[in-house]
Amino acid sequence: PYARKVRIVLAEKQIPHEYEVQRGSAPGSPVPQFNPLGKVPTLVLDDGRGLYDSPVIVEYLDGLGKGPRLIPDVPAERIEVRLWEALGDGIAEATVNINHERREPAEKQKEPAWFQRQRDKVDRGLAAMEKRLGQGQFCFGSRFTLADIAAGYALGYLDFAVPDIEWRKAHPA
Repeated sequence: PYARKVRIVLAEKQIPHEYEVQRGSAPGSPVPQFNPLGKVPTLVLDDGRGLYDSPVIVEYLDGLGKGPRLIPDVPAERIEVRLWEALGDGIAEATVNINHERREPAEKQKEPAWFQRQRDKVDRGLAAMEKRLGQGQFCFGSRFTLADIAAGYALGYLDFAVPDIEWRKAHPA
C-alpha cells in the first residue's frame, strides 16, 4: 500500500518516472542495493541514490513536478497533513499485518487477541479520521493534499486486503 501512496503523489505532481515491481525479499532483488532495509517503496534517483520509506519519498517528490504542493509549508498546517499521513500509514500497517497473518496456515496463525489488537488499531484510526474530517470536503483545508491521499490509499487497501471489515457502517463520513 505504501508504494501506492507514492504512485499517487507521482501522478498528482505529474512527475515522469519508470515504475518497476520488485519484492525486496526476492532472491536477486535489486531493492537492497538502494534500500538497506530491503523494503518497498524505494525511489531510485537519476544519480543512483535510493530514497526509502514512503514519507521520505513523498516529502522529496512534493518539491518536484508541476502539480500543486501536497504538503503545506506553514508548520501548523504541515503537521496536520502529516498526522493524516500517519493515520493512513497506521491503518495500512495494521491491515497489512492482518492480511499477511491470514495467509499463514491456521495452526501457525497468531492468537485471536493479536488479530483484535490489529483490528482495534484500524477502528481507532478510522474513528480519528472521521472526527478530523468533520463536514469538510477535503481531509484538511480547502484543497486536495497528502491528507486526502493518505486516507484514500489506506481505505482502498483496507477494502482490498480485508474486505470483511465493513468500515463504512461505523464510519460513514
